[in-house]
Amino acid sequence: LDPLDSGVQRAAAQMAAEEDLMKDIEIPDEFQDPLMAELMVDPVLLPTSNYIMDRRHIVRHLLTDQRDPMSRAALTPDMLIPQPELKARIDAWVKETLASQATARSQ
Repeated sequence: LDPLDSGVQRAAAQMAAEEDLMKDIEIPDEFQDPLMAELMVDPVLLPTSNYIMDRRHIVRHLLTDQRDPMSRAALTPDMLIPQPELKARIDAWVKETLASQATARSQ
């Protein structure tokens, strides 16, 4: 279990370092979850309102209310449509932003 534990600790340290680099960065509107105003990690389309939200937030909402928070139409997790192109753009933006922040801090 020691290799697993050290791997988890390294991953947690990496995530903390990335969060620190990103904390003062303004997130482009198209990459923000419309309800939580956080960077989306797994964007999905809500077909009942045509809004795009982060999967983690909409799935949590659907656990207590199986309606689209924007249109109030019936919505279930299996209706969510992944947005891989948007996810790729978000991932590229994060990678570029982290690299530029790391470079700026090292100077």
